[in-house]
Amino acid sequence: MTEHGAARASGAARQLRVLSHEEAAHEKRNWVRLTHDCNNHCIFCLDTEAHNGTMRAVDAIKAQIVAGRRRGAERLILSGGEPTMHPNFLDFVRLGQRAGYPKIQTVTNGRMFAYPEFLAGAAEAGLHEITFSLHGHTAKLHDALVGTPGAFEEETAGLRAALASARFIVNVDIVINKLNVAHLADMLETFIGWGVKEFDLLQVIPFGAAWGSAREHLFYDLEGNLEHLQRAFAYSLRPDVHLWLNRFPPAFAEGFEELIQDPYKLHDEVRGRREEFDRYLAFGKKLDCREPERCRRCYLEQLCDGLEGVVQEARAPHLERVRVVAPLPKSASLPQATRAWIVAPDVVQAAAVASELGAEELELELERTTGLAERLERDVAGEVRLAGRPVRRVHARDAARARELLAIDAPFEVLLELRRDTAPFALDLARAGGPALGRLALRQPNHVLVTEARAHDVDLEDFVAELDAACGDGVPAGRPAIENAPACLVGARARPMRATLDAAMLGSDGRVDMARYTERFVAERYYGHALRCGGCAVRPQCAGVHINWVRAHGFAALDPAACARST
Repeated sequence: MTEHGAARASGAARQLRVLSHEEAAHEKRNWVRLTHDCNNHCIFCLDTEAHNGTMRAVDAIKAQIVAGRRRGAERLILSGGEPTMHPNFLDFVRLGQRAGYPKIQTVTNGRMFAYPEFLAGAAEAGLHEITFSLHGHTAKLHDALVGTPGAFEEETAGLRAALASARFIVNVDIVINKLNVAHLADMLETFIGWGVKEFDLLQVIPFGAAWGSAREHLFYDLEGNLEHLQRAFAYSLRPDVHLWLNRFPPAFAEGFEELIQDPYKLHDEVRGRREEFDRYLAFGKKLDCREPERCRRCYLEQLCDGLEGVVQEARAPHLERVRVVAPLPKSASLPQATRAWIVAPDVVQAAAVASELGAEELELELERTTGLAERLERDVAGEVRLAGRPVRRVHARDAARARELLAIDAPFEVLLELRRDTAPFALDLARAGGPALGRLALRQPNHVLVTEARAHDVDLEDFVAELDAACGDGVPAGRPAIENAPACLVGARARPMRATLDAAMLGSDGRVDMARYTERFVAERYYGHALRCGGCAVRPQCAGVHINWVRAHGFAALDPAACARST
């Protein structure tokens, strides 16, 4: 940031910022649309098909505001169309205040706030935060993008008045597109000069008006504009500026990975298109947008691709592995699977689920392993069985559990979560050698929160170097494999993940449930690669790394050359 005359934020300050952004991203929000109309005509508007010139009914809006608070929403967001066009806008702010929302926000083109009476009325009614949608730093650029002459002058008057009042949190939304990407850093510099310190940078996406006649003027080559994007992202290093990326492809944020949108926000995106997803899952009607040219520009491409894959898996007659959580839904019919991965509180409930499934073998993830050794049956070949099926693997979350499982005289593998507090156990076992080492495997866990990833993850490259040194040269067969980590980080120890249908994504009727699918997708299927991974020889077989691993540790360690050395 030397070119902007600002010092780089300290590591401690950046960590605090990551925590504050995470808390904000996971805040419970109630988005309430007020209008189907707007006095701007943005050429990229996502909502253009819903604009019919009407206002939503007052009673329906009031009911939605109150219901959201009763469900625990902490932030009320009044949106549109253009929400300030509703004649009862201030009444809705007052209702949000009476309902007890700690934060009330509006997302607006800001033009109404140029009128002093309206601005003062909004503050008195209890509005806390105003997000101004401002897409250029000059009238020529902004007015062209919003399709409304004079909009820039009116909106910036409202913005400056809101800042001057010191009664609101004021921030700016910018839709990044072909016309403004080269000016993005200049836009931030201008708005910061006015006093704005928080920005949401939204990538243009192929919906609404953006995928109409203006698309050639909106969609741009990200790689060719990386220099412009990086100059803008660098403002996030200023301690007084907060930057957010929204719907932005993660690979193009290398060096600024902490700005990558929290995957939790995918729940909001899915809820916004819930009817379309439900039609697909109930009737097989694919989303109208599912075409290659649009999908490659869409932030939901990976989620939608995965959804189609899960739908096919759920209908398949036989699968390699299925993950089920006890108790098993009585009405659901699951495909037959070679292996059942059973998640259960204890061995008794795991056995009950195993007896209902036709799987050939079992993998157990138990909250409590008490009584497991006594419950296992042994056959003449030395295998151990539960409910008549051989147990191939048992998960361990901590070192104490791994030690307990390895003490059981049985051939099943013990899969230990690799964290800072479990790494010493694995290294000690490697130094000691012996048969227990041959039964141990490790798994890099995924984390719902990036702060958890930063707190608990080991440095994979350093750990593998220590593990290799601890194992020595004499026991290559006993070197533990590592799951959920690419070869460029853990070398030949990388073990491919088995294809798995996660039954936690299914409803009681056995069909994919969109909310459950999204939750499990975010937890276990949302992965990414660096741009340079495109030329990697193992790329087709490599899932990459979980998006929260990237947000915590960055793309820099991903190295195709390291993959080549390990194979």
